[in-house]
Amino acid sequence: MYGNNTTLELYLESNFKEDDVKNIIEEVFGKDIKIRKVNNLNNDILITAKTISDEQINNLVSKINEKLNTELTKEDLIITNNAKINEMDLIKPYILPVVISSILVLIYFIIRYKQIGILKQIIPITIITIIFVQLLVLSVYAITRLPINEFTMPIAIALFVISLIILTEYFEKKLERAKLSQKE
Repeated sequence: MYGNNTTLELYLESNFKEDDVKNIIEEVFGKDIKIRKVNNLNNDILITAKTISDEQINNLVSKINEKLNTELTKEDLIITNNAKINEMDLIKPYILPVVISSILVLIYFIIRYKQIGILKQIIPITIITIIFVQLLVLSVYAITRLPINEFTMPIAIALFVISLIILTEYFEKKLERAKLSQKE
């Protein structure tokens, strides 16, 4: 999806069955494509493929016209050739917010759980957990070769939040034990 590819935007004014159009698109381009709706009106479709030939475009137009009784022309399609995107460019905007939020979480934990022991407990456990969870997520992405898409960072952030919830529970239990031992 982020390599060299071509996108074709297809706008259909008439009512159509999504499966019919999807079948036509897959028949023309094969299975190695991505198809998605562009808007909520369900009549704007975006097709992404490595390459799209003029023959495929003409074939698509004729099959859609035949199936849906439309008067679609090649000029009605929006065709865009996309250059390869560097994956680091997708991740860069998230680095600073993750660092800032990690520092803020660390400061919160230091203030909230200072009775437990800042240098022995809070700082090392928090930093190790945050780094471990993020490295675990990135290694799962690398091992499974999950594509970088709009779900990549939200999944990483969700796991970050889950790890913070677990850390908070862990530190709360330690704080309760520390308070009980002080009373005794």
